[in-house]
Amino acid sequence: MELRPISESWHSVESWLRDRERIRELAPPATSKEIARVEEHLGMNLHPDHTQLLQGHNGSGSFTLPPRYVVLSTSEVVDEWRIMTDVWAGHPHSPYRPHWVPFASDRAGGVLYLDGSQPRARIGAHDKEGASLLSPHSMWASLPSLMHHTADALESGHILDRYRRPGDDDFLLWEVFPDASSN
Repeated sequence: MELRPISESWHSVESWLRDRERIRELAPPATSKEIARVEEHLGMNLHPDHTQLLQGHNGSGSFTLPPRYVVLSTSEVVDEWRIMTDVWAGHPHSPYRPHWVPFASDRAGGVLYLDGSQPRARIGAHDKEGASLLSPHSMWASLPSLMHHTADALESGHILDRYRRPGDDDFLLWEVFPDASSN
């Protein structure tokens, strides 16, 4: 399957939100200066996929990626990274590494991150106890894959790894659809 670029996936998400009069949920794009500040605070370059995500929108407001992750703004990336590195610093069996850069949060202590040390960054997840609960679904293979599958599920209405696209309510959260097989 050919993955669309992150910018095209953002356009599909924008279109879906616009049709529901919810486009205002998304923040404007991050500036080069904002991205440079993140890299300075982290002491490393962001993965190019993460940069593309932020160049689309510097945060997702109340719109979530499946199942319930908001895209972090540049300042939130720094805050989440500091929290994760501070919490696990010096822990002899730390399940978190400083080169893991969060790009989304479930707002309950869990983050999705990219491994900044890898050229093709697979998405990782880290909950507040250090566990990862990602399924083997192909959407987790990369950030372009997650954005592509998210945009496709919004457009088509298909179930995405047992999640149904958000309804038109106030929260824009993905719904668990337990009887669906992963597709």
